[in-house]
Amino acid sequence: MKKTLLFAALAAVFASCGNNASETETETVTVKDTSVTLSDSGKTSTTTTTTTTTTTTTYTAEDGDVMWKDGKLMVYKNGDWSVAEKNITLNDGTVVSVKGNITNKDGKMISIKDGESVKKTGQFFDKAGNAISNAWDAAKEGVKDAANAVKEEAKDAGNAVKEGAEEAGKAIKDGAKKVGEKAKETGEKAKKAVE
Repeated sequence: MKKTLLFAALAAVFASCGNNASETETETVTVKDTSVTLSDSGKTSTTTTTTTTTTTTTYTAEDGDVMWKDGKLMVYKNGDWSVAEKNITLNDGTVVSVKGNITNKDGKMISIKDGESVKKTGQFFDKAGNAISNAWDAAKEGVKDAANAVKEEAKDAGNAVKEGAEEAGKAIKDGAKKVGEKAKETGEKAKKAVE
């Protein structure tokens, strides 16, 4: 009975793989088979056999998929990648611009990185063809990190301007003091020359 279930599970896994796979997906099926035997001495023994089957489906490009490559938006058509001439709207309403910006139907925007691709259904994949399940959340974290970095840089720049202004003020004050002393000295020489 359990072997029958194992074969049924394996058949389901292989059947799902037969439809031109379009994303990276790993599925693991584990089946346990337990048998109890009675020995001649009257003792029972239990044997459990565990069988694990792992199936991996790899990304395959389909018509309408997009990829960012060498600073250009590429679209997959008729079995080949070509440069997109205009923005591409995916099946889920996501718009991928020729500039590499991706905007979902809620208005959230992220930028696609070199080698990344997006299925026509809106699923994201990295350079290696691995599914990116949280692309929008990852982008939100990236924007947050960038904002914090800009904030820190602005703070550092503000401190540098403040220090530079203090140094410039001191230099102007010292220069004015020297000019004043020189003017006083010149005035005294002129006064003596007139007398």
